[in-house]
Amino acid sequence: MSDIISEISKNMIERYSNRYNKMGYDVKTLGWGTSDQQTFRFNEALKGIDFMNIKTVLDIGCGFGDLLAIMISKSIQLNKYTGWDINPDLIKEAQKIWKGNKVANEFKVVNIAEANLENEVADAGIMLGVLNLNLKEKFDNYAYSELFIKKAFGCVKKLLVVDFLSEEITAPYPKEDFVFYHNPARMLEFAFTLTPNVVLKHNYQPIPQKEFMLYLYK
Repeated sequence: MSDIISEISKNMIERYSNRYNKMGYDVKTLGWGTSDQQTFRFNEALKGIDFMNIKTVLDIGCGFGDLLAIMISKSIQLNKYTGWDINPDLIKEAQKIWKGNKVANEFKVVNIAEANLENEVADAGIMLGVLNLNLKEKFDNYAYSELFIKKAFGCVKKLLVVDFLSEEITAPYPKEDFVFYHNPARMLEFAFTLTPNVVLKHNYQPIPQKEFMLYLYK
């Protein structure tokens, strides 16, 4: 299994490096449609977080650290923001963008699917857009998602937020073959194997496809 995970990781690194080499610092490099769609998604995720009790954040799949920019625009006060991404090019760019920022002083290349993670890194983890690629015959998407979520949940002290494209397809937007649509009920059932404290959010507008989020509380 580790060889297959390594191959998937290598392909993902190449995918984003190719985009970065063509487009540089751009939301499309990260696979987001537009800046407005990215901002809307970030805002929906942040609505469910009580930042009176959350002071450190781990952004898994951080890209350029754009989520932190949204937090700053909303006057969210953090003690520390940590950004992890599988792609070295994106991390190098994030390090340049946020150089000198006292809150965002730790951007690291980390692949949580393969890393040995034993310590709680932050109060809350936010993992957006990480589990959308359709792995097809390479690996079972649900097994892959469950692996990521379980490892990410072990890295947080209080809360993990993760998003998915939903099986509840929104007409008339066409279903796309290269992305994977998760069943909300199935992911909720899995979340309950990790914690009894779970919120499923499936009531925000499509961007442009229907998405949902899980909030897993310790």
